[in-house]
Amino acid sequence: MSQESKRTYTIRLPETVAARVEKQAVISGVAPTTLIQSLVVDTCARLAETEIGGPASNLIGKLEALSKACERLEQNAMKGYMRLLFEVVKTRSAFLHGLDQSLSEPVVDEIIEASEKTARDYIDRLGDAGGAKQ
Repeated sequence: MSQESKRTYTIRLPETVAARVEKQAVISGVAPTTLIQSLVVDTCARLAETEIGGPASNLIGKLEALSKACERLEQNAMKGYMRLLFEVVKTRSAFLHGLDQSLSEPVVDEIIEASEKTARDYIDRLGDAGGAKQ
């Protein structure tokens, strides 16, 4: 404000307002003119922010942040799903390896076939339930 060239405006204030300005200036430790200048500058800055897109650009920023947060949540969910899938496959492999060592091959093959049938039936039920919801 001090480096810019300034224009002078003469304004008239009601006595009650002038008394409040002078009282606030004393409390703030500044001259009444300085107080009025700062109030006008602050008000103009807020108006300019609103006109340039203050609330709208703020909303856009919030939407972008929300979108990024959703992306991170989806990535974290996918990582969790992949870890869970890894653990299931690892456990299945260890279980089948143990069965293979202790049971005959035809018995292990029968267990695998029964497991696959159960899994297919489960997937089919999920598909039917999804179709019923639509």
